[in-house]
Amino acid sequence: MLTIIMQGILLDTLNLINTNFPFLDGIPITSSHALEYRYLLNWYLPIIGMSFYFSGYLSDVTRIHGIAFFVRTYSKSKWIIKQYLRILAHLLLFIALQMFVSVLFDLGQSTFSKLNLIKALSMYLLTLLVLLSIQLLIELYVKESVAHLIINIYIVFSVLITNQLHSFPKLFHYFFLPVYGMGFRNGLSQVPKFKLYTIDYFTGFFILLIIQVALVYFSTIKIKNMDLL
Repeated sequence: MLTIIMQGILLDTLNLINTNFPFLDGIPITSSHALEYRYLLNWYLPIIGMSFYFSGYLSDVTRIHGIAFFVRTYSKSKWIIKQYLRILAHLLLFIALQMFVSVLFDLGQSTFSKLNLIKALSMYLLTLLVLLSIQLLIELYVKESVAHLIINIYIVFSVLITNQLHSFPKLFHYFFLPVYGMGFRNGLSQVPKFKLYTIDYFTGFFILLIIQVALVYFSTIKIKNMDLL
């Protein structure tokens, strides 16, 4: 909650374009490195907080609470799916808080039509879910701190590299999942100053869905093969 409030406060101090839901706009393609880093700081702050919050979620539950379930022949598949649904519920709460803070601070001009707002929220939610699911899957193989470091390096690297290589074919940008949830990158934000879109909304949405299903599947396989006793 603190990082979300700080995001609202930083919008004025970082001299960014005032939009009503900046966390949905994300980071635009710009030739100014200073402006790019200011947008990155504002967008990334709540995300790193969420990453810390979910760090160890699956691995800790598996080692501590999961044993009791599995000893009683509890279905591992149902258990892992239930954990991901809980993560989704937490993310919905976090995003609702971001929406509330944005409305409370009355941050600026509207950049989304009603339909695009729904699309932008769905893309932002799904992007966060996939990124955090990747982190949690990695934690089943390595230490939580290492998994946390890997996913956050990937997030920052994705933003910085796509800003530098925006002239490359659009196919190149689909390898960098964090940009999927940015209105400036998927064309959902209506800001005339930033018209360069790097991915297609519908293509990105279905790619994220496929990846999320695959992550749940591989997590289930890993949990089934783990010796929890």
